[in-house]
Amino acid sequence: MNFFRYDPVRKEIRRDVIVFQGRKFIPSPQKSLNREGEKINYVTPDIGILLPSKNGVIGEVKKSFPSKKERWLKIFEQLMKYDDDLTGWPTSDEKVNSHDIVLILHISRAVAVNEFYDTHKGTEIEIKRPFSIVEFSRSNEGKQFYFFRKVSGGLSEEAIDNQLKYGVQVPMDVFINLYSTIKLYDDEPPLPYFLQLIWENVVLFKAAESGRLERLRKNQKIDIDLEIETIIEELHRGFSFRGLYDNESERQPKIPRREWVYRACYKLVELKEAKWSDEDKTTIIVFFRLYDDVLAHFTECCSGEEEDDKQMKLFKNEEPE
Repeated sequence: MNFFRYDPVRKEIRRDVIVFQGRKFIPSPQKSLNREGEKINYVTPDIGILLPSKNGVIGEVKKSFPSKKERWLKIFEQLMKYDDDLTGWPTSDEKVNSHDIVLILHISRAVAVNEFYDTHKGTEIEIKRPFSIVEFSRSNEGKQFYFFRKVSGGLSEEAIDNQLKYGVQVPMDVFINLYSTIKLYDDEPPLPYFLQLIWENVVLFKAAESGRLERLRKNQKIDIDLEIETIIEELHRGFSFRGLYDNESERQPKIPRREWVYRACYKLVELKEAKWSDEDKTTIIVFFRLYDDVLAHFTECCSGEEEDDKQMKLFKNEEPE
């Protein structure tokens, strides 16, 4: 996204480029059924970009590919769903003139996946719109960098296509400065991390507003009354992709999802760090305490639970809907 958002001449972020994540697109009638004949209500690519020319880019991000190659075709079948006259772009008629499709994956799988694509192209895999595979890796050279390079195909934006042809190193500082507030995306985070986010960025602020925080000792607590909707809204506005686009839309997922917040609140109640204040469970009272390390505290509290093999990662491995 940053390649399209950054203006190298003015050395500033372009405000006329819209980026989004997890947006729901409606397929055309020709592609509204899957191979089993089931109706596809919508597709949700990982990232999307809308340019002022009313052209777009859809990106699917895979930090890792399944080890079994027989599962790779399913990923390309997902990409083929994006090769369509999709409805749902953030334009007046929800359409674009044209759009590229980009598969972004780690350098460790890039060559093998590209070979797989070349082998199956024209048979099981057919993508008519401009399609490219872009690899990335992380490197340390005094400073930390992310390296991006095009493996195959081409992007319609010639300047960016030329950049990626030979590879570009982007300092980690760029991502930290521009995207460090984005701590949530459309995959549920590990419970300890999510509890830390709620505790430090919602509960703590409410505790500060009470005027008692400065005098609070470690053996004391402050009762914080919170509506579930308030927790959702605070995290959505402060820590999701909401900060990168201007308008609310029913096509954009409301992150965090309500069920994630409820799971976190139920855990707080289970840990006796909160209680429900009404029968409908629309409001919770959190017993705010000071902890030396909030993440360590909740990690220990949740250590006995099976986390469904969830790990902290930037991008999800599962195929989108």
